[in-house]
Amino acid sequence: MKLSVFKKAFNKDINIIRVLFVALFVGSIGLSFWISKNKYAETAEVVKVAFKLRDSVIEKAILADTSKSQPITKLREQYFAIAEIKKPYFFMAQRFTSYGYTFTIFFALSSILSGILGFLLIKKGWDSTESFYLKASFLIIFFCSTLFGILPNVFNTKENTKNNLTKYNYFSGLQLDIYDLVKDNHGFIKRNTPGSLDSLNLTISSITKSIKENQDLYFDTYIDKIPTDVKPLK
Repeated sequence: MKLSVFKKAFNKDINIIRVLFVALFVGSIGLSFWISKNKYAETAEVVKVAFKLRDSVIEKAILADTSKSQPITKLREQYFAIAEIKKPYFFMAQRFTSYGYTFTIFFALSSILSGILGFLLIKKGWDSTESFYLKASFLIIFFCSTLFGILPNVFNTKENTKNNLTKYNYFSGLQLDIYDLVKDNHGFIKRNTPGSLDSLNLTISSITKSIKENQDLYFDTYIDKIPTDVKPLK
């Protein structure tokens, strides 16, 4: 009777240990993923600071021109409107690239580990392998390699990063065009003729049109990238 009670208590403790092992294993992977993503995001923040410094130089030059003329006033308004419009594009590019990078790293690592564990299991055979921890580790790692291999395609991280960064650079280019106009590098204001002022106003209108036509934010997801023909392991 005592032996039976001892066995039940022992088996209960073993089950608790196994559950804790799985929970800690999965938790450690999740924590590692979160840390890796944030570390890459910190690198992106360095790039963001460099972009801000570049923009601050242009902004100072824009503000240095205190002209009250209507064209210059419009150009200043456009410049600062674009500064706000382009912020979400860098934010989205930063998010997608940090997740995409982390997905790739974890996919590579989990694929290697699942290959090693799979080799150990094949050598002994699944049914012949008594170690719960080896089997559990293989299943968790195999699941992670599959998950991290699928997610970049589902969230389209590569294209979303590229498209959002392209739009960010496009709006930065418009700001440089505005800088040229405010500094009168084309001589529209200096010539001060009806033709030159009309050309300036047409250029301002074309910038407004470009702003209106280029405000698509990219965060496409493709659920159909999830494979539906997965077959059970034999």
